[in-house]
Amino acid sequence: MAVNSSIGGNAHGTSYREDCTAVTTQDGPAVAVLWTHSLVWGLLCIDALSRLGIPFELLSASEVCEGRLDAYRTLIVPGGWAAHKARALGEKGRSKIAGFIDQGGSYLGFCGGAGLALSSPPALYLVPIRRMPLSQRLPSASGRIYVSGMATHCAWKNIPERIPVSIWWPSQFLVPSGCEVSCLAAYTQTAGEDFQVADVRVCDMDGTVSWGELERVYGINLDPARIDGQPAIIEARRGKGRLILSYAHIETPGDFWGNRLFSNILKYLDDSYNGPGPGGKTGALPLGPGGSKGQSGLLLTDLLASVPGHRANVGTPASGTMKAKEAVSDLIAFGEANLLWNWRKPWLLHWRRGIRGFEYGSLFVCLCFMAELEQKSLEAGCGPEQAEGAAELEQMTLEFCEFARRLLFEEKIASGIGAVSKIGKVNDKVDSLRTLLFGKKMNHGGLCAALFDLIDRMLLDAIRESARGWKEV
Repeated sequence: MAVNSSIGGNAHGTSYREDCTAVTTQDGPAVAVLWTHSLVWGLLCIDALSRLGIPFELLSASEVCEGRLDAYRTLIVPGGWAAHKARALGEKGRSKIAGFIDQGGSYLGFCGGAGLALSSPPALYLVPIRRMPLSQRLPSASGRIYVSGMATHCAWKNIPERIPVSIWWPSQFLVPSGCEVSCLAAYTQTAGEDFQVADVRVCDMDGTVSWGELERVYGINLDPARIDGQPAIIEARRGKGRLILSYAHIETPGDFWGNRLFSNILKYLDDSYNGPGPGGKTGALPLGPGGSKGQSGLLLTDLLASVPGHRANVGTPASGTMKAKEAVSDLIAFGEANLLWNWRKPWLLHWRRGIRGFEYGSLFVCLCFMAELEQKSLEAGCGPEQAEGAAELEQMTLEFCEFARRLLFEEKIASGIGAVSKIGKVNDKVDSLRTLLFGKKMNHGGLCAALFDLIDRMLLDAIRESARGWKEV
């Protein structure tokens, strides 16, 4: 029996308002979300599902290994490093997911969740598709870009053939010859105003400098033409099931057409389901833009509407979680004061090249969400949240912030002397601090990995506990 962490609700039958909002749901969630090692991307995913009114439940990698997927029809895997997800699942988890799809289940993966299904290590080898080599792809693109869709596919029902979607530093697909894959959406060269490669906004390129010149200076691929016509979203078959793999983050808050496409894809996968499941298929998946906040009444994008201040926890006990949040808030303010970053989205920093802005921003957003869950539980009279682990969280966060402040200052000094890259040698001080905080690879290790592992577990517990507590109040 699945652990119920649904933020949607349970009801019988489905009806829709004129805005296509689902106002009732089927008997039990059909959708499971793999939470492990998703962090901010997991929060964005469940935020989108909640806004669309789609009931879901969160599963950890260990619960997947225990066979909990049998209770669902679709598994969504949010973004996040595929290497960490693959390690957490192991061979047992890989076998469970492969069997789930073979028996008729559906897999929907976003960015790192898409890469997890591929056959380029580290991955689960669910399909024969691979990642395009780094030397051939556009590795540093972010923001909105238009894609052209397969108009005849059910996923594009009532959606224009060309829509803007958000991508956040995606990989790219390398489809081998003879592999049966449908391209549901392909990139175009039409970029949105916020679309950029590395730290260069595409709309600012006026022809005075060529992409070739910039690539020689930056030492990486930058020309957006490299992805023109390349697949952004693909569909593949495995056994009786289907996989839809998307390097486009169509769950991004505020992306109307992307969210509509997300909704349509889930409806398509649910209609295509032919696996056994407990009691067979019951009802239809309620989908449509709008939706409700469900049981929790808390959405990430509502919480982060006033970055960087967020909600002040006035008159509440200074718990370990809240102290950790305040420590990272100070670190974020330090970075802003030193012109190392600013807020690009309510949930995303825009950082200077050569530093790890995403990790710092993710830490802050996750701690804000945890602190808010704790605050709402206290207000609801449910008692203090996350007592177990909060002291460790506070200690680890304070230690991380102390070393991070030193590193950021050293990186700022080093960048004034010459170019600084995220990985590779800079100087003895920077190199040793980076190794301590992040390890030596892009998929963070060191203190950051240990801290994120703790937050990953605590945040899942907090979401589940809060949902249960508010249902009882």
